[in-house]
Amino acid sequence: MLLATVATAPACCTALGGQLAVADGSAEWFGFAGVARVPGLACEVLLVPLPGHSAGHTGVAVRDGDGRWLLHAGDAYMYHGEIERTPPLAHPAFAPVQQGAQTDAEAVRATRERLRALRRDHGDRVTVFSAHDPWEFARLTTPPPLPAPAPPGR
Repeated sequence: MLLATVATAPACCTALGGQLAVADGSAEWFGFAGVARVPGLACEVLLVPLPGHSAGHTGVAVRDGDGRWLLHAGDAYMYHGEIERTPPLAHPAFAPVQQGAQTDAEAVRATRERLRALRRDHGDRVTVFSAHDPWEFARLTTPPPLPAPAPPGR
């Protein structure tokens, strides 16, 4: 799936598989403004502005069949300690890369604070993750253990 984001403040325009999703700044999702819904899909897919890393940086939220949301935060953070810990904990190997790549340090800080609040206040309804974090990837891709088999004769 091709995602190309174009920054047009305050609106967010994103090309997705030949379709165009546009937010005029009025759509909101868990307090995130400027959210765009991708039209014509059977599942619910939202494009969530996460400013700071790069111009037009956007996360992708998908609602699963149980009504829970998964939010891929893209490059908004690279290590789960940045949104799970208080105070936030950056990974020493990732921090220089993030600082060198960001376009707006204050927007990065504000976006991470909003992601921390989303996880804290709505963690029962939204799972936030970044593909840069190998520990999060392992957590999300490891299947839960199977239940123990019933004893014979039951």
